[in-house]
Amino acid sequence: MRNIKKKLFWGIAAFFTALIIIISYAGFRSASVVPVLMYHSFEVEEGESIPYVSPEVFARQIEFLAKHHYNVVGPDKVIAYMTGVEKMPAKTVAITADDGYYNFYLNAYPLLKKYNMPATIFLITDKIGDSGYLGWKELREMSDSGLVTVGSHTKSHPWIPSISVYEDRLWDELAGSKEILEKGLGKRVDFICYPFGGFNDLTKETAQKAGYKGAFTTNPDKRSAINDIYAIRRIKMSSRSANPVILRGKVSRYYAWFKERR
Repeated sequence: MRNIKKKLFWGIAAFFTALIIIISYAGFRSASVVPVLMYHSFEVEEGESIPYVSPEVFARQIEFLAKHHYNVVGPDKVIAYMTGVEKMPAKTVAITADDGYYNFYLNAYPLLKKYNMPATIFLITDKIGDSGYLGWKELREMSDSGLVTVGSHTKSHPWIPSISVYEDRLWDELAGSKEILEKGLGKRVDFICYPFGGFNDLTKETAQKAGYKGAFTTNPDKRSAINDIYAIRRIKMSSRSANPVILRGKVSRYYAWFKERR
């Protein structure tokens, strides 16, 4: 009798476990969660607060994606998958970098060219040409290559929720930076990344009015839908992500999906 009850217990437990997995997997599949990797600096910055990944670690990460045949895409594809315009292939991932440090050109861009992988870099327009930051020459070269999409990271990198009460200032940071980049590159700039990940409903509305096709963040509002193209989630990358197990987890759609539901 005891054995029968034990078998019944484990049978019921197995059934409900399988049911949860099926329901979760169905929701996960329909969400079309694109793992969007977020980088900043591509050289060691000891003692600095800037998040960095060493050139050696980044090389291993890119080689991993190439070796395992990941579908590395730009922001247009991210939105196409999120909105259901296109079906997202397995092992899809996107690469982004914030702020516009010159070491992106020195240490990341050559690897992207070597493996023919697209990436998006978000620029603080007030910093363009400053020491340690990219200039127009490098930006035009990378943009013209077709591999690097240039986006806005606003003009001065403010905490947007604090300035959104001043609509003129908000418009200048979002639309003004877009205008500067478009004039300097001679082409449309369709994407923006919110500094520090900060945004609110007005920010998203303003980004849309300014003509952006989509916006990226690191600090999603839990009220925002997972398919909100004006609050696209990203995954922070660091040198610790060189561990193959951690890296494999981060570039999996499961990572972003379960993180959303923590």
